[in-house]
Amino acid sequence: MLIKLVLFFIFILGCTSSELIKEDEVSKAWSPQHPDNVKFLEVNPKSHELFRVLFTSEGYVVSQMYAHETIARNEDVSGDKYYSSRMKDFNIMDEVREGVFSVTIFPDSGRLNRIRPERSTFLHEVDALILEDIQRWTFKSPKRRSFEPTRFNVRYRIILHRSGSDEEVLQRIRERMKSGS
Repeated sequence: MLIKLVLFFIFILGCTSSELIKEDEVSKAWSPQHPDNVKFLEVNPKSHELFRVLFTSEGYVVSQMYAHETIARNEDVSGDKYYSSRMKDFNIMDEVREGVFSVTIFPDSGRLNRIRPERSTFLHEVDALILEDIQRWTFKSPKRRSFEPTRFNVRYRIILHRSGSDEEVLQRIRERMKSGS
């Protein structure tokens, strides 16, 4: 009964507030070269977000939209790989979701002050993973000692794609429910 309830909520969430990926595009939709992702990552100085992140189980790509002279995200290749690998747990459906998170940093040190969701992906576990991900970010100021802007948005594009048969997916859900995670 509990499994049916979980699958029902996954189905409802998938149908109400997401963009489904067509089956023939599933294998390549996660790729940064996919036209939708190229457009998403394209630098746009008029964007409402300072950073955009393409976040999948196969990769992690960050693009900065503006303010290149006053702030930059420090690269963390191993952290990017780690969080990308954690996305594999959520590959039980074919889904593209976007979420926006507001970030505030201290102007003198560039350290994180506050992170708040502006627009949720409506996948609770994925939103929690995004918050963890942002908490590891560090920033540098290329030309100045102070950081600008000190309040900005980060838009995440999450791409999930189903890996495995119905039976394999159900087995993974059962194991997660037994372990309590």
